[in-house]
Amino acid sequence: MPLLDMNDAAAVARYNDFVRQSPFAQITQDMAWAQVKENWTPRYVYLEDADNNIIAALSILMIQQANGKMFAYASKGPVMDMTDLDLFDQLMQTAKDLLANDNVYVLRVDPEIAYTDALNEALQARGYVTRNRNLSGGMHATIQPRLNMVMNLAAKPEAETTFDFVPSKTKNKLRRPFRDGIVVDFGLDQSYLDDFFMTYEIMSQRHEITYRPKDYFQRMLEAYQGTDLMRIYRASYEGAVIGTGIAFKIGSKVWYMYAGTIDDAPVYGAAYAIQVEMIQWAIDAKMPLYDLGGIEEEDVEDSLWQFKRNFVRDGAQEYIGEIDLVLDQATYDAVVPNK
Repeated sequence: MPLLDMNDAAAVARYNDFVRQSPFAQITQDMAWAQVKENWTPRYVYLEDADNNIIAALSILMIQQANGKMFAYASKGPVMDMTDLDLFDQLMQTAKDLLANDNVYVLRVDPEIAYTDALNEALQARGYVTRNRNLSGGMHATIQPRLNMVMNLAAKPEAETTFDFVPSKTKNKLRRPFRDGIVVDFGLDQSYLDDFFMTYEIMSQRHEITYRPKDYFQRMLEAYQGTDLMRIYRASYEGAVIGTGIAFKIGSKVWYMYAGTIDDAPVYGAAYAIQVEMIQWAIDAKMPLYDLGGIEEEDVEDSLWQFKRNFVRDGAQEYIGEIDLVLDQATYDAVVPNK
């Protein structure tokens, strides 16, 4: 049955195993992510081959809008080879049929596949609405950034350390925090979460940006404790925590998702030290990719790009963006901006 029966323990385990073992997996497609997004309603859709093996999966979260309609979103999904658009069509149409009773006006996916004009046009020809270069608003025009700074660790299969991937001048910059006495460790218990949120809140307030409440990260901790899918890294100087970061390992990459620092002073270099250790996790785990997350644009005046450029020398990866399967055209036209 293509809609996962949550009361069937064996079916749930099989779906979960497929997602976690797939090279196309994303942490936001993992079933445990629904625990993090507790106010969203989950649906899980999959396709099988002739031998009843799962070959494609879509973990959907739905939330009710002010107009009573449901917005359905499969963050970074689906879990499948997106070069097979016929299979993608089949999965999306199956999901559409199974969502028929959920009052959904749009099913949105945003897979991490490279943007090309040919792919964009092919998706549109198949009836999807694509949201990418046609939008204004930069990084915040889509739910997930379309430009990500991603290290290709597979380019140097013989590499053993983070320092093998950066130029000589950058090596000195990355080694200095450790020479200055910064110590980095990682864990996944309450003390690490408390330290993370302390630095995350301080940094957010310093930069006057909004930030998630602590209970969001508490649910994250509880969802992934006992696995090696999530780690909280912590940088300390003279016994005091000065920086932290959260990363996930699944599919083909380690993904750096959240961070916090108590000071912008470069002498500490906490952010650099944490990146060194997170990248090392990816190398040790034989992951082909390390994802430092999104940027607004490749701009020498942008401090975020400058920081991530220390690690990624090949430029940003541009993704296809959001792919919408519209189920209620009138509602979609009324509520979706920048179409």
